Amino acid sequence: MSTLSSALKNNAVKLAVGLAFIGVNILLYKQSTHIAIAQFLGYPSSEDSNIRLLMSSNYTNSSSESKTVVKEGLHFSLTPPPSLPPLSPSSPALLKKLAFLREPVINPHPYNYTLFPSVSCSKQPVELAICVPISRDNFMGRQTIRETWGSYANSTANKAVLVFFIGSELQTSDSPSATQRRIDEESKLFGDILQESYIDHYNNLSLKSVSILKWVASYCSESRYVLKADDDMYVNIPLLAKTLPKLSLSSPQSAFVVGSVQYGARPIRSRSSKWYTPHSVFKGSVYPNYASGTAYAMTTEAAQILYEASLRVPLFWLEDIYITGLCTAKSNVLVMNSNLFTYDKPDASGCSFRAHISGHRYKLEEIRLIHRELYDPNTVCEKSGT
Repeated sequence: MSTLSSALKNNAVKLAVGLAFIGVNILLYKQSTHIAIAQFLGYPSSEDSNIRLLMSSNYTNSSSESKTVVKEGLHFSLTPPPSLPPLSPSSPALLKKLAFLREPVINPHPYNYTLFPSVSCSKQPVELAICVPISRDNFMGRQTIRETWGSYANSTANKAVLVFFIGSELQTSDSPSATQRRIDEESKLFGDILQESYIDHYNNLSLKSVSILKWVASYCSESRYVLKADDDMYVNIPLLAKTLPKLSLSSPQSAFVVGSVQYGARPIRSRSSKWYTPHSVFKGSVYPNYASGTAYAMTTEAAQILYEASLRVPLFWLEDIYITGLCTAKSNVLVMNSNLFTYDKPDASGCSFRAHISGHRYKLEEIRLIHRELYDPNTVCEKSGT
């Protein structure tokens, strides 16, 4: 009887351990699908909650001031789409020389692809990957870019691809919203949308930019250069394509970022500002030099390195400071200034863009006007100084 009792006890222990193991894995599985929601969705918060990111709940923040609420309901696929191409990891030879890679990953980018572009960097030579972070519901913005400055990618002779990067919605029902269904149809029609499972929100622009770096490093490593440009920009892509090889020849480093560099910028501590950043989020008094996020370009080598750096640098909500300031500082990627880039708004005319790569804050009709005039051979521009 004692032998039987002992056997029963052993079996009971094994069963309990097995059930506990299953329970833990179910918990971790569920946890990976949760989203932490910050103050702007109406939950209690702390001093800095107005700029808390909508993060996956497996990201932990040790700050006692951080108060987030875990909420389920984000619509995303648990596995990548079947058409996802094979992963193309960063070059081992490239990454071997980067000392910071010995540091642990503290900021994983664990989001799933819900839509993946059919445009490919492996089926054709690619000189330039044009990457546009854009609001998920900005359908007219995407179409305007496709028909204007993004149309550069339509010609195979230009060796370019165009991809739009969007986040997901906080789903409140079992069925996708009308907006998501429309996005799905748009993706099928154009094949140029990459959607990940983070919440699409202004405060998540850093996640959107990391999404760009991840895609370039993993699926477009054959390219040579990368452009990141906002949706209210006009970009003279042919001028950019001529400028980047010249910069490569003159640059002291093969991995570089180029744009309108901001020097000595300071955190805004006023609560009334859109860019309010409390000490608990950034303790320094001066930001590192960074390129304005309105539009900047980089070598693909730089994109690969910066993606690795982003995994090891605590996430910061201001995208341009995070990617081209904090991550470049971590990885020693060179940040170069070019007066051809501007975050100002030059006149909405083709003539003004003969001397500019980028301009900011344009309405859709102004983007179309600039493009039409810039490519019109009959456009006559006054000579400078006359």
